[in-house]
Amino acid sequence: MRINHNSLALNASDHFATINKNIAKSMERLSSGYKITSPADDAAGLAISVKMSSQIRGLDRASLNSNDGISVIQSAEGGMNEIHAILGRMRELAVQAANDVNSEEDRDAIQEEINSLMEEINQITETTSFNEQELLNGDLTRRTLSTDYNVQATYVSEEVNEGVYSLEITAMATQASITTGFSYSGATVTADQAGSIFVNDFLVEIEEGMSMTDVFSTLQTHLAKIDVDVFASADGGATTSDFASGAAVMFRNQHYGSEEGLEIGVSNDELAALLGLTDGQTVYGTDCEASLTVTDGGFSASATVEAKGNDLVVTDRNGFEMKIEADSDTLEKGTGSVEIEVFSAGVMIIQTGAYSGDEIHLDIPKMDAKSLGVDNLIMYTQDYAAKAIEAIDAAVKMVSNIRSKMGAYENRLEDVYSNLEVQEESITAAYSRMIDTDMAEEMTNYTQQDVLAQAAISMMQKSNERPSSILQLLQN
Repeated sequence: MRINHNSLALNASDHFATINKNIAKSMERLSSGYKITSPADDAAGLAISVKMSSQIRGLDRASLNSNDGISVIQSAEGGMNEIHAILGRMRELAVQAANDVNSEEDRDAIQEEINSLMEEINQITETTSFNEQELLNGDLTRRTLSTDYNVQATYVSEEVNEGVYSLEITAMATQASITTGFSYSGATVTADQAGSIFVNDFLVEIEEGMSMTDVFSTLQTHLAKIDVDVFASADGGATTSDFASGAAVMFRNQHYGSEEGLEIGVSNDELAALLGLTDGQTVYGTDCEASLTVTDGGFSASATVEAKGNDLVVTDRNGFEMKIEADSDTLEKGTGSVEIEVFSAGVMIIQTGAYSGDEIHLDIPKMDAKSLGVDNLIMYTQDYAAKAIEAIDAAVKMVSNIRSKMGAYENRLEDVYSNLEVQEESITAAYSRMIDTDMAEEMTNYTQQDVLAQAAISMMQKSNERPSSILQLLQN
């Protein structure tokens, strides 16, 4: 029996220290609610749990992103809904104008409202926004870059791949124009000469007693309503001259293309002779002409190009469509090859997942009156009104197609949101099983360790009492 070293007490103390450490760890888990509170608890589990925590937070943010994307689409769709309503009113007015019971004053009122509605479409296009980002002005469609500033792509469908597309403008669109035999003089309109001029079925009355300046001014004022310019020119329209100079008067349609013409009707021969017009004379403009260059990554051999005035539409299989506008005022005939590069940049990207590449691209084309083809609607004759109805119907179809695409985007984002919620729930459950404390199990463990601690304390007391028994030997 030894008194210098009490191995029993040391053994009990060691066990108490271990138990005390376990109690401290158990209390830490119970108070924090986490099973892993330091890398020493479970090094591999901690590494996995940190990665899962990052993924859960990413999924949670992606869910919010998806809702933001839905809000963007709903904001854009609200603007499109108003544009649809405006197009409906414009069509109603066009149908009204197609009825020949309307007087010129009635048509003035109809045209004024049509012009106001066109301005409102443009206003909606410029003001519909989300978080200070315009949605309908073309900022959210793919960017293009042309080697010729005067030839620009105004629309590319989603099926158009990134790349360089080459074409050659071989002829520019022209306007319909007529050089009359009418020029300045001191004569006045006689009773025999008085009558009516019809330009594209639009009536202009020439009354007895009018001076030639009055006739010129009347023609200018009235034909401007149907976008026909009346001006004097000594060089066939290249430059304008003062009417008093005696230069010949010309009629010229403001619009380009083979569908834009001038049809002249004169009510009597005397008036026709006075103004140098031929009754029944008809002329039309010409469309732009272009050829496509077939290259790898560019236009394919099956692509076709259709021209209407200054506008070119290139179509191909699988929904490929590219609209190109050539500026006839500045582009010279036969400019050679033009290259248009299409980029992926420009669309709004919605991050819909926790990792790079989990995204949806929102491509919203420009929705102004020009893009919809309703920027030049004329209501002054039955024929013009009928053409306006066709143009509005095409615009309604275009807006409907875009709204349908927006609906598809919204449905997709809602599906993404639902999927993210399921993923987040599943991964959170796995993360919880890995890192969260099982309170019932841990409380059982704590109780066990607490009992062991009390037992260890009791044994230390007993082991410290044993050396005192040696006193009995010393006393004896």
